[in-house]
Amino acid sequence: MTESPRYTTIAITSPDGATSVVEAFGDSGDAVLFLPALGVPLHYYRPLLARWAQLGYRVFALELRGMPQSSTTDVRANDFGYNHALALDIPAAIAQSPLAGERFIAAGHSLGGQLALLYSAGHPDRVRAVVTIASGSSHHGALTGVAERARRRVQVTTIRGVSRLLGYFPGHRLGFGGRQARTMMADWGFEGRHGRFRIAGSSADHEAELAALDRPVFMLTLDGDPILPREASDALGTRLRTAALDTVHVDRAENGGEPFDHFRWARRSPDVVLDPLLRWLASTLA
Repeated sequence: MTESPRYTTIAITSPDGATSVVEAFGDSGDAVLFLPALGVPLHYYRPLLARWAQLGYRVFALELRGMPQSSTTDVRANDFGYNHALALDIPAAIAQSPLAGERFIAAGHSLGGQLALLYSAGHPDRVRAVVTIASGSSHHGALTGVAERARRRVQVTTIRGVSRLLGYFPGHRLGFGGRQARTMMADWGFEGRHGRFRIAGSSADHEAELAALDRPVFMLTLDGDPILPREASDALGTRLRTAALDTVHVDRAENGGEPFDHFRWARRSPDVVLDPLLRWLASTLA
């Protein structure tokens, strides 16, 4: 029986006083910083992260704002957006963990994949490679079907309107994204409307940084994923003009013939994702 990897929790404090945690798995191998999807608490990913560490990596995963282990769970009283993660929380997680002073693999699922790319594009000297899992553009133009494009337009418009009206987004009631701060959904929605990032509170040209990112990037998609299909990932990938980009699409045959759910693979079948991902990392980091 394979031994479970060492697990520790590291408390972090961001420059604005917000607190969260980094969950660390394993004590040997190349370092990974993992960022979760929108509205998904870190504990959901523990089977995936423990398995990743079991296969020879040190994995450090950050609980994002608004989630249970953060001090910002009241998303009406604590507004935040992409820039809080990119400029405050991710740097704090790096500085206050064993990642300090080390180049690492930046990885993320869904929204976390966007953040991994955006952080890496702004700080390419800190990362060795970037991995996105079921991540991509939320822009309607990334989709191929007329009905799919129309649905995405309606979704983005509705989320924008509800967030503005209520001062936060009640995704836990609407079936998408969990409870989220208004600015988080404004940042997400801008990319969804325009197909490019403009992030509140940031003066960076994020599209230019993505275009100039010169690190290896691996983008993995899941057959049947109803939220981020392959074309959405491809659309984001086209904005990486300089990166050495590799893509893998995992067929539903790997899931017993059933379409993949956007989330459940992380708990039910992490090896389906880790197998191609770790083969790529072994080849790329070598």
